[in-house]
Amino acid sequence: MQSGYAQTITLTEAEQASLDSMLKNDEFFNMIKKSLKPKSYFEISAVLGNNYFSVKNKRIGASQLESKLVLTPGLAYYHKSGLGLSAAAFLSSFNGRSDFYQFSFTPSYTITKSKIISASVSYTRFFNRDGYADAATPVQNDLFGTINLKKPWIEPGISIGLSGGRNTSYRHIDTVLLGTRLAFTDTMKSEIRAFSISAFVQHSFEYMSVFNKKDAASISPRLIVNAGSNSYSEKHYNPYSALFKRILKRRQSLGRLQYNTSFEVQSVACSVDINYIIGKFTLQPQFYLDYYLPDTSDKKFTFIYSMGLSYSF
Repeated sequence: MQSGYAQTITLTEAEQASLDSMLKNDEFFNMIKKSLKPKSYFEISAVLGNNYFSVKNKRIGASQLESKLVLTPGLAYYHKSGLGLSAAAFLSSFNGRSDFYQFSFTPSYTITKSKIISASVSYTRFFNRDGYADAATPVQNDLFGTINLKKPWIEPGISIGLSGGRNTSYRHIDTVLLGTRLAFTDTMKSEIRAFSISAFVQHSFEYMSVFNKKDAASISPRLIVNAGSNSYSEKHYNPYSALFKRILKRRQSLGRLQYNTSFEVQSVACSVDINYIIGKFTLQPQFYLDYYLPDTSDKKFTFIYSMGLSYSF
């Protein structure tokens, strides 16, 4: 048998006022109150990284075969109801010259008041600049949603993505074939469709007052199993397509290429998202390592990284 006694001593008026003042000025309790009572805010951001296929779906980003360094400035507005609207521009270097090659527009919705789940859904529309079709992502429409439980120490979750797009590019070719000079314009039409579903487990480590009383940090490692299906095709149109096809006797860059995979487990991955908050500034490094499981002549490992800096007001 056990017995217990409650404290009956009450705080004086001065002590209660002092405690209220401490709680009011404590950054930890301010963050809790903000999370329980979301507010509307604007956000200005800049992200530097090597992912240009998708702004949300890292599995689609892992399907890119080259690593291009891209700077992405953006502006967003998030309403306290969970609705959000953001726009971004993509800047990279081409033949020694830097320029914006595409833009994106993203409406989104996030559940902000639930203590049980964390969930969000977004749709991104990409717009390519004329003359940069070869550099821009082939994805034009990118739908992505994710949900996970909050209460378990190890949080299970699932993400679903649907991406697609069509692209037309033109290339001037000047070559010599069988002693004859050939100069012509090649038109390439490509189409991509991709469906992905990812199961993951994660945990968020949170730290308050890391360097001073007004900062905080979180580190969220995640283990992921990715499944899905892909379809990619491209076709070239030029006066010598048939001639090249007969000579090469196989489909190459001037013929027709088609790549399809049925639904299957495609890769295992791990990611680490870091958020460091000080005042109205947020620093967000993100790392994603993907290992492709099916047999392929391309590389098995894909490493995606980014460093983001944002200001909220």
